Order: sequence, then C-alpha cells, then structure tokens
Amino acid sequence: MSYRESEHVKIRDVKNDIERAYNVLADYCFDVGIKDKDALRFRLLTEEVLRLIKQILEERTVELWFEGDERVSRIVLESEGTLLGDQKEKLGSITPLGEITEEKGFFGTLAKMFLIKDNEEITWSLKEYQDKLRAKKAEDKLSLEAWEDLERSIVANLADDIEIISSGKKVRMIVLKDFSKSLLLINPGYLEASSNTIIIGSGMDATCGLKKTEDIVSELSLDKKNALRAKLVLEETLGMLKEITDNYKAVIWVEKYKKSYCIRLTAKTEMNFDRKKEFISLSTEHRNDSVRGFMDKISDVIENGLLSYEKAANLSQKYDGGIVNYGTMGMYGNLEGVNEFGYMWSLCDYRNSLEDAVIDNEACKEAWDELEKSIVANIANDVLVGVKGNKVDMTIICKII
Repeated sequence: MSYRESEHVKIRDVKNDIERAYNVLADYCFDVGIKDKDALRFRLLTEEVLRLIKQILEERTVELWFEGDERVSRIVLESEGTLLGDQKEKLGSITPLGEITEEKGFFGTLAKMFLIKDNEEITWSLKEYQDKLRAKKAEDKLSLEAWEDLERSIVANLADDIEIISSGKKVRMIVLKDFSKSLLLINPGYLEASSNTIIIGSGMDATCGLKKTEDIVSELSLDKKNALRAKLVLEETLGMLKEITDNYKAVIWVEKYKKSYCIRLTAKTEMNFDRKKEFISLSTEHRNDSVRGFMDKISDVIENGLLSYEKAANLSQKYDGGIVNYGTMGMYGNLEGVNEFGYMWSLCDYRNSLEDAVIDNEACKEAWDELEKSIVANIANDVLVGVKGNKVDMTIICKII
C-alpha cells in the first residue's frame, strides 16, 4: 500500500464547490485503491464533514485534501483565522440543542475550537470527547444530552476519529477513516448494548477490575457460551495491562452488536520526555527476548508505541530459528505517516504476515504455534491497537457464535 497525498483544493461555497472536492476525492481513491462500498462511504463522510465545517466557518475559505492509503485515509481541512467572538450566538442558533457550550452538543464543541484566539496550541479529539461523556453521562444530565446529540451526528458515526488542532490563526481538522474489514462487525448502527466501565491504572488494585468482569459482561445479555468467551478475553486484557510499566489510566468497557461484541480500551499516560529517552536508550535493539505470548506482544506494542512509533514498528522477538519482526508484520496505516498520525497495529495483519512466512521460516513457524495457543487470538476476529502521543486505543472484535 502506497501512502499518497491528494491535490489541495480551496472551498468557499460547499454547494458550488462540492464537485471540485468530489473530483479530487475520486482521483485520490483511484490512486490508493479505495473502491466500491468503501469509496461510497468515504464520499459520504467527505460531504458531511464539508457541510459541518461550512456551517461553522460560513463564507471562509477552507483548504481540503486527502492523505493515507487504501486501509487508513484522512480528510484534512485547514482554515486560516478563527471566528470572532460575536459569531458565537449565531452559531448557537443552528446547533441541535440551540446552545454552544461544550456540554450542549457535538456541533458546539467543534465550533468552540474555531473560536480559540490565543497563540497557544490546543487540540481536541473525538475519542477523548466520547470518553469524557461516557464517564459522566450516567450521573450528569447535561452529559447525557451531549451523548445523545453525539449519537445523532452522521459525521461522528462515520468517522473513526476526529482531531482538531487550533494554533494562533490556523485551525486544522483531521478526520480519520479506517477501512479494516473487521470494523464492519461493529457498525454503530448495529449497537445493541454497552456496559459500564472498568477503570484501571498504575497503583490501582487490578483484582478489583477482575472482580467486575462478570458483572459488565452480564449487562450485554450474551448467551452462556459467548459470555464466557467475552469474560476470558476481558480477563486477559486486564492481565496484560498489569504488565505495562508506565504510569497510565485506562478505561475498559464491552459493547454488543447484532452479530458481534467487542472489548474497548482507551488509556492515557503521563510519561515525561526524560523518562521516554531513558526507555528508548534501553531498547536500542528493539528486541525483547522475554516477550512470550500474544498478549505480551500487545503490551510491548503499546509501551514502545508510547515511547517512539518507529521503535514500535521495529519490534522483534528472537526465536530459535531467527527473528520475527512482529511490530512491522502487524503494522498498518503506513510507516510514512507514523510520526504525524501515530502507530497502528492489527492482529489480522500480524496473522496474515505470519501465515505467508511459515512455509520456509522456522522462526515464524514457532511464532505461529505461539499465536495458536493464545486465548485472545483464538477468540478474536481482530485486535486493533492505535497509539499516538500519550494516548492508546485498543479494540478487540469477536463474532457471536
């Protein structure tokens, strides 16, 4: 998969300029190989993003381009200048709930980022916004209203993440779309139930989290066999987190869909730069001979991804017959964009790479045997790990059997 950046196009009026955006999008999709239903979904997301951003920016010119590959692509919009404060009331009149405070809706939260006037760089992400509301909605009426507003947003449902970076007079919005086939199993339109959360982190008693696994799995009303499998995966995930040495706080929950369920994890760390340099200096060979087992590899991917995306991509393990580069073998989203957009790793990619290599590679045969013994790797259709900056997202996707 080759990493591409499309032509940049300036858009002032969505109604009149949308065809120009579509032409650039069509060329980009052809160049990177996005086609059929994926191309239609990406076009719909682009149209909805443009409509949303032009509601906020009105007559201001927006520069649009696309970058990525056929697996992970991004819609990037950049605007010079922020909105004037006296436009705040006008913007509030077109939000779903009629107000523009952060607690009052997704649109208002986005618009607030474009009202920033300070030179200090400020960032916002959809995933962090979702995590904040998820933690508060059960106890706070305003957060519940904001969550319900978020669920109605076409853009929030179609995008896999949104990041906004506001710095001085420039605002950049990056909308990520992941075309991994396994994500089709957890389409937001098919969500049937979502459990309460488990919070775990450095210094916390992990046994408290383990005691809650049966309770949150029972909230999904899975049959006995699938409930047991979900509980096993959840326990393995909590066990993996205990081995992470960095200071972190993670939120974990389980979701049930029409034909699948998934374990979700989001985490943030507090690693400082000096500590980061110390860890990197201890990992110059990017090889950890003590790593044994699939979940140990996930832990290694997370830790090294937090330290350096390129270090995570180069992770390898020594087996009797040689070296298996599990960082690169499971990586997707392309190395060219890793420093700017973060590191992404997939069980499916790792499994497929191993399967192709086992024919004549003894080290890969041993790694394949190890994978087949993993509880999570046997139950899950895919495990997706994303690391950017001090943030980690992990999704373990399992079909209902």
